Amino acid sequence: MSLLQKIQHQRHDFTHRAFDRHIRLGVTGLSGSGKTAFITSLVYQLTQGDHPANLPFFDVVREQRYLGGKLSAQLPDMPRFPLEQNLQYLLQASPQWPPSTVGSSRLGLQLRYKATTGLRARLQSHSELSLDIIDYPGEWLLDLPLMEMSYQQWCEFSWQLFNREHRAALAQPFLQQLQDADLANDGELYVQQLTDSYKQLLQQYHDLPGAYLNQPGRLLVPGPLAGAPMLQLFPLLPQQAAQNTALVAKLTQHYDSYCKHVIKPFYRRYFAALDRQVILVDCLSALNAGYAATQELRQALRLILQSFNYGPSSLLSRLFKPQISKVLFAATKADHTTPEQHKALTLLLQQLLQQPLKHSQYQAATTEAMAIAAIRSSNSGFVQLDGLAQPCISGSTLQHEAVTYFPGDVPTNLPTPALFAQHQFAFIPLAPLPWQEPEPLPHVRMDHVLQFILGDKLR
Repeated sequence: MSLLQKIQHQRHDFTHRAFDRHIRLGVTGLSGSGKTAFITSLVYQLTQGDHPANLPFFDVVREQRYLGGKLSAQLPDMPRFPLEQNLQYLLQASPQWPPSTVGSSRLGLQLRYKATTGLRARLQSHSELSLDIIDYPGEWLLDLPLMEMSYQQWCEFSWQLFNREHRAALAQPFLQQLQDADLANDGELYVQQLTDSYKQLLQQYHDLPGAYLNQPGRLLVPGPLAGAPMLQLFPLLPQQAAQNTALVAKLTQHYDSYCKHVIKPFYRRYFAALDRQVILVDCLSALNAGYAATQELRQALRLILQSFNYGPSSLLSRLFKPQISKVLFAATKADHTTPEQHKALTLLLQQLLQQPLKHSQYQAATTEAMAIAAIRSSNSGFVQLDGLAQPCISGSTLQHEAVTYFPGDVPTNLPTPALFAQHQFAFIPLAPLPWQEPEPLPHVRMDHVLQFILGDKLR
């Protein structure tokens, strides 16, 4: 982007913020939480799915004041979110989930509607609202807590994590390698060999259900930083990190560079100017993985959300120090349970987010929690069992095998270790439902989502 283009974009953004005609939406979620599916569905509903029968709880659509949404011109400094490619995955005869995000991307929308209040309603035939959405790999999100730690503190944190029951066995080979490490050797080849071993461990953790806190995220999804010296980074054992050695000095330098040149610019670019936020949480996969997984998910969410600024919106804050004024906490994959379990799923989400919810509410942000499915993967109904109607769902597995079953109850509170020892949760991953245009993309409560995020701006 040229200097002139940057100035023009900043002036345009400043003007829209001054008149409260611009929303920068942050969609936050760990890897596997459904971020790509959520953004795809949200943009589709706003540009093609705006029918009252499809979005009955989105006021501007139900009242037939919504005139449509269109994609904005793409800024040249960031790749475009692959909306059309994602929709093609869903339109296949055997639909598939769009691939996970491997780099940053952006999508802007212009939403046009008829206002009902203020001068705009009396003087203008229509009003417009700009919506800006940024996507990024969930793995990068986990680096935000590193800004509050030194290298030595990160080493202590990492090995406390690796010593937990669900992680300890996988960590043993790397632990042994570090115990035999030459701390006086800071040679390029030696440091890279140890980094490669740690990267292999991180990948194993990434593939392990319930292991959420895998840092640094750019070792897993490097993006344009592949091969950068600062990615030669791994946590030494705490007693090693406390020593004054050549290897400690080099790793500390790499860690500090990573925080300064990667994490802080990432935060400033994607999060510092957010107005509203959706936080996606896959509670069901954590239940499948057991007690340690639910506790680690809870810890990961708490650490991440400490990095955001929450508070009411005002003219000065919009222009000079944006704060997140609305936060939606969404339990994803709600259609992997029967509808009567959605309330329990929402309550479980609130339990997982008890501390972050208090934190955001204390700072006067408006919050709400709900169970959603951005793109439906099942239909719900009943089967007769011993003369009684029993709830069930039907869909297809990821291998496209048809299934009809009752997936089980969702606990309203975080289960205890004793309950996990007695009961194995088994919520089956499902493929998207078959879909063909011009039918609207099926969802669960995306109209509620849109009303919470945008409803007050489209009056």
